[in-house]
Amino acid sequence: MQRGLVLVEDTENGRKLLAEAAATARGSECGLVVLSIIRPESFAADVETLEAMGDVEDAHYDESNVLDAERNAVQSFVDAAINSEDMEIAYRVSVTSNDDDVDTVLQTARETACDHLFVSGSQRSPTGKAIFGDRTQQLLLEFPGPVTVDLN
Repeated sequence: MQRGLVLVEDTENGRKLLAEAAATARGSECGLVVLSIIRPESFAADVETLEAMGDVEDAHYDESNVLDAERNAVQSFVDAAINSEDMEIAYRVSVTSNDDDVDTVLQTARETACDHLFVSGSQRSPTGKAIFGDRTQQLLLEFPGPVTVDLN
């Protein structure tokens, strides 16, 4: 592994997956890209809230402030999960807002030259996957390298 990409979620399973990715990266002496994807609805609501706060405070807030806040939150999450004295690794945080998780993950992996993917998955029936889609299954099929999946 040269560089791994972790699709991170602020959950207990997300912490376990991140710790596993960090251990793999440390053993391979490589870095990680930690990706957080904000849902557009949540992103728009956060921007609207900040703009309203800006009106009250006579300040200017915009989309970049929402992305910065998420980046800081992810940075804290990663620091707490993997950067102990015995597991210091190099990583970079990437934050975006998008509806299409699969394309976002694949594009980020290409742009950052990641050759290993770490994602959380869920155990669904084949019918559930057909009806609702399954991000993990799509990534397993479309990512051109190894994929580590943590099933909830």
